[in-house]
Amino acid sequence: MAGQPGVRWGRSLPALIVLLLAAAGLAGCTRGGDRDRVQASISVSPQVALVDQPVTVTVRGLPAGARTILSAAARDTEGITWSATAQVTATPAGTVSLDQPSLGGSYTGVNPMGLFTLMVPPADGPPDLFLYGEAGYDVTLQASVDGRVAATATVRRQAPAAAGVVEKRLRPAEGGIYGNLYLPGHTAGRRPAVLVFGGSGGGLTTSMAAALLAAHGYPSLALAYFKVPGLPQSLHDIPLEYFTSALEVLRAQPGVDPRHLLVAGESRGGEAALLLGAHFPRLVNGVIAGVPSSVVYPGWPDTSKPAWTLRGRPLPAPRGTPQAVIPVERIRGPILLTCGEQDMVWPSCPAVDAVAARLRAHGAAAPVTALRYRDAGHLVGGLTAWYGSLTGDALTSSGGTVAGTQAAQADAHAKLLDFLAAQ
Repeated sequence: MAGQPGVRWGRSLPALIVLLLAAAGLAGCTRGGDRDRVQASISVSPQVALVDQPVTVTVRGLPAGARTILSAAARDTEGITWSATAQVTATPAGTVSLDQPSLGGSYTGVNPMGLFTLMVPPADGPPDLFLYGEAGYDVTLQASVDGRVAATATVRRQAPAAAGVVEKRLRPAEGGIYGNLYLPGHTAGRRPAVLVFGGSGGGLTTSMAAALLAAHGYPSLALAYFKVPGLPQSLHDIPLEYFTSALEVLRAQPGVDPRHLLVAGESRGGEAALLLGAHFPRLVNGVIAGVPSSVVYPGWPDTSKPAWTLRGRPLPAPRGTPQAVIPVERIRGPILLTCGEQDMVWPSCPAVDAVAARLRAHGAAAPVTALRYRDAGHLVGGLTAWYGSLTGDALTSSGGTVAGTQAAQADAHAKLLDFLAAQ
């Protein structure tokens, strides 16, 4: 067999095999070396953002078509690390974005904030809610290919206090109300203001919601109405005038537009918000009611007592009587209602439907926005979004799925901000 020019066939066959194997080994090392030298980069916009603000995450410089593992990790106030992952395929241009569908990991499909909202603690971790401090928290992002970290970045999730929001604590000895007032650090002109309060759990539970609204430019007052020092310790005989006193305090704050005072409550607080709008239409210019009731319920846990009083008299609470129905047609301002179809606390969606139907039947002029979420439960009535991650244990008594609850909260919060911007 004639040899090609320049090729000497005098070597033994074993030696030739060794040379070929060595060459193949060098080629393999070169490919591995190229992979090791992949220097991708993660860009996040904005790099520092409020905890309720979405961010855009993009990875560039990856091998085309590479199966990329994106991960996020953050520590809560207890020092426990929560984490989430997504599996995304790099585009022919070598980029990956959280706008692309995840093929596995903590979630599947498209969820641009899934890495941030679906983090979980270790399997033996005790918490069911991710809690953070006044400064906020950092999220470490990584992009990995074939088990090797190709890029890292850190994202700052900023709490309202770090965004310039000013807090002032109000206690009964200093004006008769118990709450925390939150004012934007920088405002131009007068803005709508919101009185924010919770439900049957009592205490001061809406500070984060109020502070976030202030961070978006809306002066807000988080109000407790029972189960705090100086106030009733259970939900009974709460004067609606207590809430109007808080509204007057809020009205007097700098930067507040006195023509746009709104009330925002969740659960039993949603019931109270509708009552306030109905009985004080000249003072209340808009109502936000999350997972509310359409009728007046009795007190709690002692159901023999009324929950609310008006001008010193108990409001009717026998749920089977027409007097118990909240006269929402008297509300003059716009109304925002939210409910979850998997609500395990009470039937919030039928209540929202009843409120909307009564408004239509009476020809009420107040514009109504009703938000209904199929996979969410009672927690969708809250006013915050991306407060942090939560586990299924947090939903055992309220209903809904983790992904459904987080998605619903995010959507409801965005629509709440739109609602306020339209005032």
